[in-house]
Amino acid sequence: MMNLPQMPVAAMVHEHGDAADELMRSLAADLQAQGFRVRGLVMVPPPQRSPEHTKRRLRDLHSGREIQIFQDLGRGSTSCCLDVAMLAQATACLRQACAEGADLVMVSRYGKQEVAGDGFASELLDLMSTGIPVLTILSHEFLDDWRRFTGGMAVELPVDEKRLKAWAAGIKPDDCRKSLAPVG
Repeated sequence: MMNLPQMPVAAMVHEHGDAADELMRSLAADLQAQGFRVRGLVMVPPPQRSPEHTKRRLRDLHSGREIQIFQDLGRGSTSCCLDVAMLAQATACLRQACAEGADLVMVSRYGKQEVAGDGFASELLDLMSTGIPVLTILSHEFLDDWRRFTGGMAVELPVDEKRLKAWAAGIKPDDCRKSLAPVG
């Protein structure tokens, strides 16, 4: 069996309720404090005393703007509460990060929308094709889909601070982009 090269792309494979979002936000803050151009979208905790699923928001790591991606459909609703219009709005942040050649782009999740080819799927592919390092979070249920999406060339990390920092320390953003630059 042939070993495929790994892209500068990683996913923290999480269990619901673990600290994946917190670790991602912490890594972003640490790297930004060191001068890295870290861009993208991270999940922020809901305000206290709010239904968690309707108040989760994404924070643009560059502007600090928060985008509420879930809508309150009312008590007893069993429909999906993801606000796809707001999710589509959030993709602009990822396109901008790609255009400006960020050092690392964080994408809060790879999930149902991306598996279906929607959500952040197109932006993730654009980032990967330019060689910009990408970090995302995914649930075990989407692991096989993620492997197909990345061609098996992405790193899979546990939700572990040491492993996450070790992966981030190994990223050489300029080298990755140079390797994909056209020759001549």
